Amino acid sequence: MNIRFIIDKAAKELGRIKNRFAVSRGHSKQAQELQYALENQPYETYDQVVNNERSFEIPVVKSASETVAKLIDGKCSLSRFGDGEFSIINGGAINFQSGSREMGERLEEILRSDIPQLLIALPDCFGALDHFVPPVVVFWRKWLSHKRLWLYSFLDMKRVYGSAFFTRPFISYKKTTEHYQSCSLYFEAVKEIWSGRKVIVCEGEGTRFGIFNDLLMNCCRVSRIICPARNAYDKYDQILSAFDDVDKDSLILVALGPTATILSYDLCLLGYQAIDIGHLDVEYEWYLRKDEVGKPLKNKYVDGSKEGRVVHVIDNPEYESQIIHRIL
Repeated sequence: MNIRFIIDKAAKELGRIKNRFAVSRGHSKQAQELQYALENQPYETYDQVVNNERSFEIPVVKSASETVAKLIDGKCSLSRFGDGEFSIINGGAINFQSGSREMGERLEEILRSDIPQLLIALPDCFGALDHFVPPVVVFWRKWLSHKRLWLYSFLDMKRVYGSAFFTRPFISYKKTTEHYQSCSLYFEAVKEIWSGRKVIVCEGEGTRFGIFNDLLMNCCRVSRIICPARNAYDKYDQILSAFDDVDKDSLILVALGPTATILSYDLCLLGYQAIDIGHLDVEYEWYLRKDEVGKPLKNKYVDGSKEGRVVHVIDNPEYESQIIHRIL
């Protein structure tokens, strides 16, 4: 590709943002958002005008659909990394999981690991962001403005990563007709991961993954291990021991925040296929409801708000019959 074209394109983009920045300096919040956009723009512009011949460094992150295909065809395990996991590596914490040096070291170990049957998944946010809704764009621009170079120190730019967003295919994206159509096809493809399989769902109390919808309807059998909704890592040894009597041919779906990143790795080392499945069930619920803002769900734990953290008691014999361990 003509390098002059790339330079001219980048110059126009930067000039446009600088003009907006100059006009809005009196509005501190908007000015700050434009500053993040300005710092991130070279990477976004590059991703838009060049596909494979990389000059800016951008990690190679496969699409959500490619990640799902890998899980089906390769029957590999997956550990996801997002802003929460990186915060714990950096000595911080998140709302529902206290950080610790031990947890941070384990997450770093996994991020740097190279195990053929384990797919490490990163957020697909390092280049163009125009397909996301504005609040998501602002969030990742700000985050990358502060964290990009620090994060790059942990990554291998020659490695191919999976998409951590494979569990968040709906709410963060612009809601076009095409998006709804692609989500319909996407969720049907996701269901093929566990089609005809014996599934163990290891989840936080109140998560209720696949309850009240048809997400797990094509499984051979579903069992559940219920863990704390908050600070699950405090019970990590007990959680891992709960798999001592689980068949190796079972598929493990883990919805436990950063603890799921670690558990999927350890279970992979033990010979299981374990997938850090995150918020996929919640995203499916929002998609079915055509909820474009992500409201709390009455019968499921959703950590994004106080209302979402209130877990209602349910009377569901099928759900209760699936529980094989409670670690609370």
